[in-house]
Amino acid sequence: AMTKIFVSEAVWRVADRAVQIMGALGISDDTPVSMIQRELRPFRIYDGASELHRATLARRIFQHGLRP
Repeated sequence: AMTKIFVSEAVWRVADRAVQIMGALGISDDTPVSMIQRELRPFRIYDGASELHRATLARRIFQHGLRP
């Protein structure tokens, strides 16, 4: 779960930054950046939203007696 959250959010941040740098061209259907964003969105949802994974991880940490 930790890996899924980290990787999907890291790739999303990189793609989002690339769109910002490229401006209007970044959201064009002809660019690899827009393709990455279109394909990544379902991946982020497919195995459960990141928020659900975070809640599961937090619950497991607290069950083992670890506190922030």
